[in-house]
Amino acid sequence: MNQPAPELNKNLCTGLIVMGHGSRLVEANDPLIDVARDIGERALYDFVQPAFLELADPRFPDAVSMLVSKGVTRITIMPYFLYTGMHLKRDLPKQLGEAREKFPDIDFVMAPNLGYHPSLVDITLERLREVEEPAGKKAIPFRQHPIEAESFDIIEDENDLSSISAERLDIVKRVIHATADSEYRDILNFSSGAVEAGIQAIREGGNVITDVKMVAAGVSKKRLSGFGGTVRSYISEKELPMESGLTRSAAAMRVAAPHMDRAVVAIGNAPTALLELIKLINEGKVKPALVIGVPVGFVGAAESKDELRLTSVDQISTLGRKGGSTVAAAIVNAIIIKSAAL
Repeated sequence: MNQPAPELNKNLCTGLIVMGHGSRLVEANDPLIDVARDIGERALYDFVQPAFLELADPRFPDAVSMLVSKGVTRITIMPYFLYTGMHLKRDLPKQLGEAREKFPDIDFVMAPNLGYHPSLVDITLERLREVEEPAGKKAIPFRQHPIEAESFDIIEDENDLSSISAERLDIVKRVIHATADSEYRDILNFSSGAVEAGIQAIREGGNVITDVKMVAAGVSKKRLSGFGGTVRSYISEKELPMESGLTRSAAAMRVAAPHMDRAVVAIGNAPTALLELIKLINEGKVKPALVIGVPVGFVGAAESKDELRLTSVDQISTLGRKGGSTVAAAIVNAIIIKSAAL
């Protein structure tokens, strides 16, 4: 849920005050202090200072004085308030006015409070799935293992993910986690409706069709079954239509064709399977809901994904040679988890 960094004049010495209400209960103030610390670590401002309106220190006037003493020439105030109540309408403006009178040479800027934002919906759903299954859904709520959660924190700390949209961020992080390769931050490619199409297919009970069993083995079948879907791979079928020059994985796509409509098709190993799938799509023989095209290799992998991006099908792919069964399974699992969160 990272957002693009605010554009700042680097000739200024900038300060940020993350402003909360304050509580006599010391630990109740910790979340705001943690937010201020994490913003500070991103080096968007020269100095970041938590502050409180009342009941806890430092109070707002003291925070202003602390930043001024450090030589800042511009102070931005971020009201860490969900609601626009009297503290925002009366108390904070009054204290801000007094600060402007005391420090007329300082440029003070007030940011909007938290209020409503779509990202807050994602956070709310994340909290809900920690304790219960969403009402009316069969989906198994996702509970992240502590080690995995720590790994995701490390991924966020070590990578600038600010340019990635909220709907795609979980997928990118899960692929990086599965591969320990941060380059996927830059080489994962999404069509505009890819994530939404995948979620809709899963929630409507769509199946996941894979090119090889290794991809199928990595997909969370239990979570998928909660929506009524199954994972299918046809590469081991005894009666594959083996024509001259046709690989088993490509032949398997032909066998899978009658089952592809509204399915998620995940290709993680074989470029020939992806090329055969593209041929079926272009001939109008299949209409998958989403194609995850991430075959890996030196022969045909990059080219097959280039061909996929020329189609109009909703798709997720990788640029270049990288990819693999692990990547394909990670993308599918991320979409299943996102589907359960809605």
